[in-house]
Amino acid sequence: MHTKNKIPAIFEIPQSELKELDKLIKSYRKKHIRNSQEIVDKVFKENPSILPKIKNGNVSKSIAALRKIVWDEYLLDEVAFNVVLMKDLYKILDTPKQILDLLFTNKVTELKGEKLKTEIVKLCGEYAGRIFPYIYKISLSNTNSRRSRAGKTFEAIIYKIYDCLDYTFDSQSKVGRKIFTELGLGKKVDSILPNIKAYEKRRNKTIIGTMKTSLRERWQEVAEEIERTKIPEIHLLTADESISKNKAQEMSNHNIIVVAYDWIANSESLNEMKNIISFEEYLFEEIPSILKFWTKNG
Repeated sequence: MHTKNKIPAIFEIPQSELKELDKLIKSYRKKHIRNSQEIVDKVFKENPSILPKIKNGNVSKSIAALRKIVWDEYLLDEVAFNVVLMKDLYKILDTPKQILDLLFTNKVTELKGEKLKTEIVKLCGEYAGRIFPYIYKISLSNTNSRRSRAGKTFEAIIYKIYDCLDYTFDSQSKVGRKIFTELGLGKKVDSILPNIKAYEKRRNKTIIGTMKTSLRERWQEVAEEIERTKIPEIHLLTADESISKNKAQEMSNHNIIVVAYDWIANSESLNEMKNIISFEEYLFEEIPSILKFWTKNG
């Protein structure tokens, strides 16, 4: 192996390669990582027992299980993305190529057995350490993608359940944000059941929905949306399992109906809160009631 003083020490990605790396990350992510709906569709197809459970009312446990399965599928895609991107850094960007070429010598190919393995380990460690700014950039991209993907996965699961139960709905992802904006609704509103036309005719006989995997303080954004748009109430679907009674009361004060796992909605601290309902109640009582109204009055 060459002496280390001949190998560049990279503290930051050269400006000439930074934009190229951003393009690579974006294009490779699109190529190698499936979108949430694709993964959800695949999971439903490969797990036929899920749908009967949902239709039989076992919704909360099914959603929790689906989130885990779909997330694991996403992580498999992310691994494939990382592998091919790290491999192609050498082919496309000059600095990683220069470093690996300096590290790799004919001596390595002449080794065998444990000596070869030891030398490869050294080479991999040296290479990864010296191109760490590139790895850090890719890691940041993965972190940001995971944050947005968690919400998109949850949303895709809910919409798939709507489809499986033959519930009509319009969502921003289906009809576009522009149509929702024209109705005076912001990006915090994800969907309307049964559809936009019903909302235009009689908004208090529709279900206006938003989804958040975790509430924290973000539910306040939903409260602001209600105040701004003057909608009567909003259903906030969540996978959050740490809803306090005080937070539930605050959301109730803002006409927010929280849809949560049944073990959360029916917990000792929340079972008396009328604005906290289970996925089961939401899917098999509230939505059918609204759809029945429009069947009669549509």
